[in-house]
Amino acid sequence: MKKIFFTITCLFLFSLASKAQNPGCDGSRYKDDVFQGFTKTTVEYAPTVSHLGGDMTLSMDVYEPSGDQIAQRPVVILAHGGSFIFGDRTMMARWCELLAKKGYVAATISYRLYPFLVLGFPDSLAIFDTAVKAVGDMRAAVRFFREDAATANQFRADVDHIFIGGYSAGAVTALHCAYLDLDNNIPAFLQTLIDNNGGLEGISGTTSNKTFGSTSKAVVNMSGGLYRSAWIDEDESPLVSIHGTADGTVPYTYGLAANIAYLEGSSLLHIRADNVNLWNSLVSVPGGDHTDIYDNASFQPFVDSFWVNATTMLEDITCSTSGTQEQVQWINGWAVSPNPVTNGTITLQIPEAFENLSVKIVNAVGKLIYQQDNISDGSSIDVGQLVPGVYFVQVIQGSSSNVRFAPKKLIKS
Repeated sequence: MKKIFFTITCLFLFSLASKAQNPGCDGSRYKDDVFQGFTKTTVEYAPTVSHLGGDMTLSMDVYEPSGDQIAQRPVVILAHGGSFIFGDRTMMARWCELLAKKGYVAATISYRLYPFLVLGFPDSLAIFDTAVKAVGDMRAAVRFFREDAATANQFRADVDHIFIGGYSAGAVTALHCAYLDLDNNIPAFLQTLIDNNGGLEGISGTTSNKTFGSTSKAVVNMSGGLYRSAWIDEDESPLVSIHGTADGTVPYTYGLAANIAYLEGSSLLHIRADNVNLWNSLVSVPGGDHTDIYDNASFQPFVDSFWVNATTMLEDITCSTSGTQEQVQWINGWAVSPNPVTNGTITLQIPEAFENLSVKIVNAVGKLIYQQDNISDGSSIDVGQLVPGVYFVQVIQGSSSNVRFAPKKLIKS
């Protein structure tokens, strides 16, 4: 099923809740730009062994909100693209900056790449081997933040809320990190690669690092794929994605990624997620290729929608107060009209059962533009003061409610 904006087809979905609410949860942080700047720290996070058998140490750049005083912050770990051959961690800097300004600790990691200058161009087996290594590296990065929180506490990580993601090969890494389990139907060739690389946890990291857990709470997928969509189950990490429908590198549906290795793309992953009632959101970019959706201005509204979806999901998971799995009622059946709007007012069309709601309007970069309380079906909002552009309308029924209204895109022309 193709989803262009935040749509949830099932009314009742399950979100993984934390044991206690994060201290930064105020209804704005983690969704809106609440910080003006960020700081960056480069750290070594895991010793490991290269493809050629030599010792090496992996590094990450960690972005934090400037001047932040909160004792615990959710963490988003991202990995760059490059077909497991090229690229470096700086490629994800702009997304880490975006997340840090919303209050997250965001990290972009280096991971082991295939040394094609020495070994030549890889075949599919070599790429799968490299992907398995990358999964182990990402797991070590997750463990790094948990170990840091238990020791030096340099980054003040909320260890109950660590999220993973990436772009292209980095997204492939995160998806396999989240959904590849020993109880899956793993083909023999892949199981051999996993065994040869130290199991699912991998070999990367110090002895103390390996005593910590590597689980994560959600996956942020930018143009990635998974070897088998059937590996996604209902009790696993929620998934938020963006993918171009004409992607020629990682197929939107299925096929050979980079003409080397088979993957099932985001469209199949979200069909599977829908079928097992896993909380998920997909922005499908009509006609978008692999890289142009992130760099071509004409696709920017889709990218903006994706980040609204992603940060809404991550904030909801972070700020849940239940100690067990919480049943969340997602309301998609509401509307804003007229849309697009030129001048005057918009009217909210909300199911009559809901009253005493609040509404927020944020711009494309998450800045709060307008807020009003005590709204219900038929309430009108004057948007004449808004400059032309793309906005998102958020309806909220109290921070303690298990009802969530899917954000709606508003175009002011």
